[in-house]
Amino acid sequence: MSQDVGRQSLFNGLKADNNAQVSVDNPVQLPQDHAPHGAFQIEWWYLTLLLENLQGEPFNYQFTLFKFARPEMQSNWGDGYVWMGHSSLHTKQAHYFSEKFAQQGTGVAGFEASPLQFFMDNWQWQGEQAEQLLPATLTSSAQEADINLHLSASNPYVLHGDQGVSFKTADGRYRSYYYSQPFIEASGQIVVNGLEHQVKGIGWYDHEWTSQLADEEALGWDWFSLHFDDGRKLMAFTMHVDNGDSYTTGTLIDAQGKTVTLGPDELNLKALETRQVVAREIPVSWSLSIPSFDIAITTSPFKAEQWNASRFAYYEGAISFTGSHNGKGFMELTGY
Repeated sequence: MSQDVGRQSLFNGLKADNNAQVSVDNPVQLPQDHAPHGAFQIEWWYLTLLLENLQGEPFNYQFTLFKFARPEMQSNWGDGYVWMGHSSLHTKQAHYFSEKFAQQGTGVAGFEASPLQFFMDNWQWQGEQAEQLLPATLTSSAQEADINLHLSASNPYVLHGDQGVSFKTADGRYRSYYYSQPFIEASGQIVVNGLEHQVKGIGWYDHEWTSQLADEEALGWDWFSLHFDDGRKLMAFTMHVDNGDSYTTGTLIDAQGKTVTLGPDELNLKALETRQVVAREIPVSWSLSIPSFDIAITTSPFKAEQWNASRFAYYEGAISFTGSHNGKGFMELTGY
C-alpha cells in the first residue's frame, strides 16, 4: 500500500458534486476539445518552454491557465468558474513568478473560439484561426519580466492513455482527459528588468480536465515531460492516492509523433536525491528506465529551487538527463 505519509492533495478543498465522467465512450476530439469543459471540476492548459537567448543563456518558462468550477460563487457578477493563471520564468540567477485570479463572466478571464483565444487580464494566448490552438502568440508577464512569443508545431497532437483517457490508478477509479503537443517551437522576446532578450527554443503543451483530481484522496503526482536529443519525447508520471498503491504510466513518442503507451511494468521511476526546498524534502534527481526500449537515464535539476509558491503550491522546473540517452525537459511534483 501507499507509504506517502505527509502528502497532501494539490487541489484539496475544491471537491464538488460534478457528475461529468471521463469515459472511453467519449474520447478526446480535436480541435473542439481545445475549448473549456464546463461540466468538469478542474481543467488546465499547460505550457513549458526551454528557451535560450542569442548568447546561449537559458530562459526556462512555464505558462498555465487553470479553471475551477465553483458553482457556489455564481451570481450577477460571474458564471461560477474561477480562472487561475501562473507565469514562471527561471534564469540561472533568478525566479520571476506571478499569479492571477479572475471569475469567468466578468470580462477579465475566459475563452473565445473564433479566432481561438484564452485571456486573463493582459495575459493572452491568441490563435490565428477558429478553434485552432496553433500557431499562436503568447503575451504574458512574471514580476519584472515581460514575455512575447510566437508558438507553432508541425507534428500531430498526442492522445495519452486510451484515446485521450489517461488512467491514474490501476483500478481506473482516477482518470482524466489528457492530450499534449510535445513538438512546440517558440521564438520571440523576453524583457527582464528592462533588458530585451531574443529567445528561441522548444516546448511542451498539455491540456487536461477531470473532476477526480480534486478528491482529497488524490495525493499528488511526480510528472515528467522529456525531449530526447534523438527527437523522441516522453511523458511519464507516478500518481499517489491515499490508502492505495501508487501508479506509474507514460507515453513514448517517436520523432514523427507515433506513440507507445507504457504501463507500470514497463516504466520505472525512482527518486535518487532529495534537497531541502522551502522547508520541504523534494526529490530533485530521479532515475527513469524503460528496459524494452533500452532507455536508462538519470535526471538533474536546472537548479534545486524551482518552487511555485502559489495558492496551490508545487514544484515545477527544468531538468536535464544523461545515461543511455541525453536530453532535457520539465519536472512537476505535487503533494509535497
